[in-house]
Amino acid sequence: MDTSDVHQPIPRAGRILVVAAVLCIAPGAGWVALSGGSPIDGPLVIGSLVTTAPLFYREAAAFTTACLATGWGLLTVSLLGALGGLFVLAPAGIVLLSAASRSRPRPHLLPLLLGILVAASTIGLIGWVVAEPWIAPFFQ
Repeated sequence: MDTSDVHQPIPRAGRILVVAAVLCIAPGAGWVALSGGSPIDGPLVIGSLVTTAPLFYREAAAFTTACLATGWGLLTVSLLGALGGLFVLAPAGIVLLSAASRSRPRPHLLPLLLGILVAASTIGLIGWVVAEPWIAPFFQ
């Protein structure tokens, strides 16, 4: 039996990292919904929707390709539009690139740790920024 006929499953860590990337980009989508319209709304919404694309694949090769294409696309858009506020797409792009590395035959631990670090720091910063106005009165 040839190994090319067998579909390789997607590692659980890869899927978890894609979900973390979606959580990293969720505040950008929320900001678009609450801002009322600005020139960067289109790329932010498209970036938010495209980030979920790797979750729809069931084979490791397609998952890796989707993560790589989406991750590099988000990083490119965030770099080109950094002054306009599109830098919020960069953490999701980094996390997607680390998710792509989990589908290799023998994945290394460093990309996983980098993806976890970027996702945890981004989500923590988001929580701090969002929760600060609510908890500030308790510390005055």
